[in-house]
Amino acid sequence: MLAQGLSQQAALELFALVSDMAAARDRVQLSLRCLHAACRIAGAAGGVLYALDLTGRNLVPLASLPLELAPSAEHVLALYPAGQPDMADPRTWCAFTGSVAVIEDVPRAHGYDRTAILRRDARSRRQTTSLIACPLRGNDDITVGVLELVDLHDAAGMPLDGEGLRALIPVVRAFAYQAAITIANTALLERNRKLVAELDAANHELHRENARLKHQTISVASRASGIVTQSPVMEQVLEMIGKVAESSVPVLVLGETGTGKEMVSRLVHTASPRRAGPFIAQNCAALPAELLESELFGYRRGAFTGATTDKKGLFEIAHGGTLFLDEIGDMPSGLQTKLLRVLQDGEVRALGATEGRRFDVRIVAATNADLRQRVADGRFREDLFYRISVFPIALPPLRERAGDAVVLAEYLLGQMPEAQAKGIVALTADAAAALSVYPFPGNVRELRNSLERAVILCPPGAPIGLAELPAEIVAYAAPIAANETPAAGSQAAISAAPPADDDAADLRDTVRRYEAVAIAEALAANGGNRTRTAAALGLSRRTLQEKIARYGLGRGDGALAATPEA
Repeated sequence: MLAQGLSQQAALELFALVSDMAAARDRVQLSLRCLHAACRIAGAAGGVLYALDLTGRNLVPLASLPLELAPSAEHVLALYPAGQPDMADPRTWCAFTGSVAVIEDVPRAHGYDRTAILRRDARSRRQTTSLIACPLRGNDDITVGVLELVDLHDAAGMPLDGEGLRALIPVVRAFAYQAAITIANTALLERNRKLVAELDAANHELHRENARLKHQTISVASRASGIVTQSPVMEQVLEMIGKVAESSVPVLVLGETGTGKEMVSRLVHTASPRRAGPFIAQNCAALPAELLESELFGYRRGAFTGATTDKKGLFEIAHGGTLFLDEIGDMPSGLQTKLLRVLQDGEVRALGATEGRRFDVRIVAATNADLRQRVADGRFREDLFYRISVFPIALPPLRERAGDAVVLAEYLLGQMPEAQAKGIVALTADAAAALSVYPFPGNVRELRNSLERAVILCPPGAPIGLAELPAEIVAYAAPIAANETPAAGSQAAISAAPPADDDAADLRDTVRRYEAVAIAEALAANGGNRTRTAAALGLSRRTLQEKIARYGLGRGDGALAATPEA
């Protein structure tokens, strides 16, 4: 509200100032605009606009006119010098009291401490004659700064006397009020911008920390689940699990036999908010259609002959958790239709029931089949495929997980009670090299089986060597060690190729000698029974017979004396 006696020109200036405040956001520019308007309307030769700093103990200059009046850093006005309120300087006095200080003759004035003003005059080589200092107070009547106007004169350029100076108080107060609003609003905006920036930085750091902790949680949970890796492709799989685990969308795990699809599915459950709920697994290829239907959906007493009691289905048992449908590609076509209906409606009706029940279950399915091809062949419903494959995760075979075979082998040895009981905790360098190059068509499952066999053959306390590994792994590694390339999937890949030089021949003989010793020891351990020996070595009886003949182990001259035949 404008004070009485405010001139039309002052009112117009004030209106223009308010308009500028609504459009601008820069506190310094607004302060300079306000000071310039106040000087022009009050007839002041110059002035300074001060604002309280964040501590509330100092008046800091925001704008000054003319430039020679601009206070330097040492001319910040301290409100509490020596720890006491400064009530002597006219600017600080009005800040404390809320009153307007008017000085007609600064050089001869009494009652105020003019030291800071005279020091400023000496620095700027000018002399302040008259002065008005007005506190900046807004609607809350709290001082946020001070408006200082100096060397005031009338329209004719004559210095104003005391009465003329006091007549300007309404005008100066009006501008001081707007300046207070300007400073308060822009300070609030600046503080808000700073808080927003701090919040953005904190959110960014929180996001990074959450991502780090989630990755750490996934890594810990994956190792606890038996998923051990150091390969980049498998790390990408773990990263995908970390992203999808928080949601409830269906997950389809794809991969060859033995790649650990159920382990990955359990990890999806363990890393999700459903971890406290049940994880229920069902192999869709393990039961006939009728039994699988009753397992999944349950039945009520009397639904069929032999149904003497109610039976909960797996959807009901898995409520609040995860239902893992393994080998879903082999689910009978009729049951695919019923499963699709259940997933679409979000409720399951048991056999013999008249009403369905709602369920809260996350579906994780797995298959080693090419479901798209099965859809094309008419063996799998297309709509069910899209329903379960919202988030597919393709598991790489072990042969594509560089370095993981050895890491997994060492981990698996640490998990096998038989290995721990015999003190078998390591691999020889040759055995590790053989495992690292073998393609493992049976993937992790084949690796585990090979290690279980090796533990049986390995002497207590000794590391697992080539002699304890299956013959096909040893034979595959031999030509690679000799810088030869076996044809993948062919018999040549499993048998030794002709040596390229004497060193290669020596290496081949070494590998065959290991195999001969392993077979001889297995024969001795099984009393010469070739059927049991073949089972212990993981070979067919025919293959064992061929190897016995090849290595001359049936001649009765002893296994250790046997010389591998070319």
